[in-house]
Amino acid sequence: MYQMIYVSEATEQFQPGDLQKMLDVARSNNLIVGVTGMLVFRNGQFLQVLEGGPTAVISTYDRIAADSRHQDLIVLHRGYSHVGKTFSALSMGFQAQSLTDPLSSQTCPLDFYHFDGLAALDFLVACRPRDALPV
Repeated sequence: MYQMIYVSEATEQFQPGDLQKMLDVARSNNLIVGVTGMLVFRNGQFLQVLEGGPTAVISTYDRIAADSRHQDLIVLHRGYSHVGKTFSALSMGFQAQSLTDPLSSQTCPLDFYHFDGLAALDFLVACRPRDALPV
């Protein structure tokens, strides 16, 4: 399975309804092309993993990269996963991070741009909904 993990900065203020509309479109498109993944939105930053066939993942990423709602896209990882699909139950899992925790305090803000590919994947797996865990 091919994976691509990227981080980007939002170019606009997203309201919960805006994010839901974006997710609805993404989930519909992903179901059609067989892409799964996980998206986390926090402090105006997106962190996302896409997985599936290489052509589908790359074309999905290219569509995202052309979307004016994203800027400063950086690919943290691209390549084949040795474990298969990590997010097979999710056409696009989502979590908007707004919880108060030690990592989100003002003294230690979480910046997705500081992640490497492995740290990003670990974080995204930890954010995966419990009902999407493999059995």
